[in-house]
Amino acid sequence: MAMPTVRDVHVDAVLTNISIGYKNPNYIADQIFPTVTVNKKSDYFFTFDKGSWLRDEVAPRAPGTRARLMDYTVTTGSYNCITYAIAKEISDEVRANADSPLRPDVDAADFVTDALLRAHELRVANLTTAGSGKWVYSTTPSTAWTSDVSDPWGDIDSLINGVVASIGQLPTVMVMSWDVWRNLRQHPDFLDRVKYTRPTGRVEPSDLSSWFGIPKVLIGTQLYTPSREGETTSASFIWGDQVWVGYVPPSPALMTPAAGYTFEWSKRQVSRFRLDPEHSDLIEASHSVDARISASDAGGVLYGCV
Repeated sequence: MAMPTVRDVHVDAVLTNISIGYKNPNYIADQIFPTVTVNKKSDYFFTFDKGSWLRDEVAPRAPGTRARLMDYTVTTGSYNCITYAIAKEISDEVRANADSPLRPDVDAADFVTDALLRAHELRVANLTTAGSGKWVYSTTPSTAWTSDVSDPWGDIDSLINGVVASIGQLPTVMVMSWDVWRNLRQHPDFLDRVKYTRPTGRVEPSDLSSWFGIPKVLIGTQLYTPSREGETTSASFIWGDQVWVGYVPPSPALMTPAAGYTFEWSKRQVSRFRLDPEHSDLIEASHSVDARISASDAGGVLYGCV
């Protein structure tokens, strides 16, 4: 494939606006690891020693004397924003012969944007729910929630307590996949709490928010497949069979614990590359980001819930 020259390439403002405006409600990563815009591709961020903020060293001060001194220590974490990109080729023949409602350039921008966001969703999901030892509290329910004799209420209560006992604050976000939620909402422990008070008799995510005091309960319904083009498609839930809770402040703030952030150096943009020998254009979506756990003691996860 011929390589485009600099003059053949430009950021397409119209398609970028389409990409930025693209909304797929199934993607929830930005509600779990909020985006922090940074000026440098890689840098350090500061973390404060939790013990210094929890010690009780306040003491009486006698007249004419100084107050007792206390201090905190600061360590650093680092981020390195990687440029992720994906592109779709559109031939001149396809563009010229496309019938309404097909819009090859707009459809391509939506297509590559969705792929870019799905990849980001996977990275955040892997940080929150894949692998053990990443969070202050992690365990597996003694009985899977597919069984009526399991104790999901107690499991979730212990999960939340694991975070509260670590940072002294209730988690603000809970996330689980649709596969976990469809079993949880049918569990007798939860149905019994609504069957006499609700005409539908159905448990809603807002019930978990009310019962457990977590403002945001997210259900991840998005699917992905690791198969390549031409291979058999086998779709799986991005968010797996786990439940994750974490403390995330309403907006990024200094001296505030946050389970994780997404550092964004280059915002999402769409570029158009001309390939003259192929009589085609490449529509590419890209962004430079790094999703990072910033406070492992501000989150907890239950593995193998279903």
